Amino acid sequence: MKIKLAAISMAAVLSTATWAQAPVVSVGGSGSVNDRLAELERGFAARSQAQLDQQRQLNAMQQELSELRGLLEEQSYRLEQVIERQRSILAAQQQAAPAPAAPASSAQASAAGDSAAPAPAAQPQAGAASDEQAAYDNAVNLVLQDKDYDAAIPAFARFITQYPQSTYVPNAHYWLGQLLFAQKRFDQAKAQFARVMEAYPQSNKRADSILKLGTIAREQQDSGLARQYFEQVLSEYGNSSAARLARESLDSMN
Repeated sequence: MKIKLAAISMAAVLSTATWAQAPVVSVGGSGSVNDRLAELERGFAARSQAQLDQQRQLNAMQQELSELRGLLEEQSYRLEQVIERQRSILAAQQQAAPAPAAPASSAQASAAGDSAAPAPAAQPQAGAASDEQAAYDNAVNLVLQDKDYDAAIPAFARFITQYPQSTYVPNAHYWLGQLLFAQKRFDQAKAQFARVMEAYPQSNKRADSILKLGTIAREQQDSGLARQYFEQVLSEYGNSSAARLARESLDSMN
């Protein structure tokens, strides 16, 4: 009996040893462990690459959307300027229209003709306005058409210096801020957006400028100041697209 028990125990030990030394050849049904791990790594790498590709596409689409939005706003602003100028010209013509008068003598007509002679002096003003428009259009086209952002920065800076009274100056400050922001020159960009916010309360770029100031504050890890700017956009421009983006930014910070 003891011999049988010993034999059985020896057989169990040998069986266990044989099982412990046997290699694990499959996980999940087929292939070695290394093969399965390699397959998982390949799948993970493929998913990671797909995510990177999707992020690049998203960034490109966001950039294109920003440019299209800027172009639309620019065209709307120019249209408003054209309408306003037409109204001003019409009002000036109505004010300058002569009242009906009795026929004048030839001497009086001659004197009237002499007094009217300086009228062409207005032409240099028209030329200056044309130069101003051309300078601004050139700077904008460097962004929207040529996409030469490095050249656009000094172009907008020159425009602001040369035409400080232009109605396009707030827009030029905003464009300059956008270009500097894209290059992560946050302090310089902040100065441009702050100029729009503080000096041009009626500008159609003011809401977006305050929004950008909030974004810069967040990039510079000043969450308190960022919230202040975002809440200012919501308070002052509650129905605007800038307010919607400010709300999204606040929600992402919670």
